[in-house]
Amino acid sequence: MSSEIYKEKLIHKGAEASLWLGYWFGKKALFKYRVPKKYRLEEIDKKIRTERTVNEAKALIKVKSYGLNVPQVFEIDIQNPTIVMKYIEGEKLKNFLKYLDNTKKEKYFKQIGIFIAKLHINGHIHGDITTSNLIITKEEKIFLIDFGLHDYSDTIEDKSVDLHLFKRVLISSHGNDYNLCFKAFIEGYKSEYEKTNKSECNQIINNIKAIETRGRYVKSEDRL
Repeated sequence: MSSEIYKEKLIHKGAEASLWLGYWFGKKALFKYRVPKKYRLEEIDKKIRTERTVNEAKALIKVKSYGLNVPQVFEIDIQNPTIVMKYIEGEKLKNFLKYLDNTKKEKYFKQIGIFIAKLHINGHIHGDITTSNLIITKEEKIFLIDFGLHDYSDTIEDKSVDLHLFKRVLISSHGNDYNLCFKAFIEGYKSEYEKTNKSECNQIINNIKAIETRGRYVKSEDRL
């Protein structure tokens, strides 16, 4: 690795990937390295990690072209399945949501809803929308991060599942703020999606309850 591209500090070690803070030609960068899995054959493991790294990087590049705030990809290291991307200076929404006033909460969650609607309209499923994967900068810009579970789909079901999982996160991690935040999120989502297809938007939102009713993920909760 070039002396102008280097890892400096391990900031997160997960089951799928390790995140390192460092520099890429003078720019503060995040290195996302997919770790080997010893239970897989080495050749198969390398292939899987490489494919997932490339797919995630391509998704980030594509989504950024829609004007959404996601980390800029600097480099894709195929030999050592790693994405080098811009480090986003900010705070995870999860860490300070409870300290925000209601006006700020509504503002942020409506914008998040608009972001996710744009993803869905263009056939992208994030797969892990959580308040830990939303970064708020000092300028109050919202960045969506971690596309490790990203997939491509245009089905009502997959889009509904994406929203449903976010709903579950809000209920479990931010119960006191759930009603206000999820309502604002859905308002933002509808305001954007209905510009393209109002009928499909309604189907996606209505299907959230259907998912709960049939018990695919959790027992139904009549809180939407």
